[in-house]
Amino acid sequence: MICFVHIICETVVMAGTARQVHLGRKLRELRDSAGMSLDDVAATLERSRSTVGHWERGHSKVSAQDLSALLALYRAPDDLADQLQQLRRESGKRGWWQSYKLPTYMTPFIGFETDASEVFHFELGIVPGLLQTESYARAVHEAGRLVLTDAELQEWVDARLKRQERLEKGGGLTLHAVVAEEALSRIVGSPAVMSEQLRHLAQVSKKRSVNLQVLPFDAGAHVGAHGPITVLRFPDPGHGDVAFSDTPLGGHVIDDLRDVAELARLFSDLQAQALPAKESRSLLSSIQEAHATRSKE
Repeated sequence: MICFVHIICETVVMAGTARQVHLGRKLRELRDSAGMSLDDVAATLERSRSTVGHWERGHSKVSAQDLSALLALYRAPDDLADQLQQLRRESGKRGWWQSYKLPTYMTPFIGFETDASEVFHFELGIVPGLLQTESYARAVHEAGRLVLTDAELQEWVDARLKRQERLEKGGGLTLHAVVAEEALSRIVGSPAVMSEQLRHLAQVSKKRSVNLQVLPFDAGAHVGAHGPITVLRFPDPGHGDVAFSDTPLGGHVIDDLRDVAELARLFSDLQAQALPAKESRSLLSSIQEAHATRSKE
């Protein structure tokens, strides 16, 4: 995924967990409310400026003692202090995805996705990961920048399929997806793989947990021309939306509220330009038939 040039991304370089990143953002909000600089806090706690900065960006885990000192310094209300201490304890818990040998930059994103109630996802060149078939996902990873062993490739594919389980009944996740027509027409793997993938899209689009729209060629120029958009929303109203940008060199969690709100607005624009669900399924069927015909040639 490519970040828009006019948006400044908050980059998570290290493999901080989603809860660790969320805790860091809350600490930054408390510090801002207290009118203190990083230097002020570092001097008071006798820690380096970079250490405090790493806590706030989720790059390193704050100790219980240091967190207590920060909360006292910021005069955080007791109920909020208890919530943040609990968040710190939970940040060390092992997530299911850590059993798979995935890129470290994916750790915070999958953690956020696991806690999210809604995903807003636009894809320009490929089918969204949460909607990919096993064969399609395998072909995507095989074409990636990294050279994977057969075992690593299978683990990456298995992890992607595992993520999709939350779209099943009772999974608690709703996906709002807009996919550009070029992603559906492009042959990934083979025409047979594409035919199977588009049949799958038509089927999953009927689920209550999936709102799928196609952005047709006829829509012309659009705000997603620079690349994909992913915004995550959470059931806890106190947990602000976050976004994610995946580039060939790594992934970036975007948690600046203004930047995330701008990405959400751009996604809404794309939804408005895309075909409604019924018309989208009709176009899917037409493209699927073309792939099926090519697979028989």
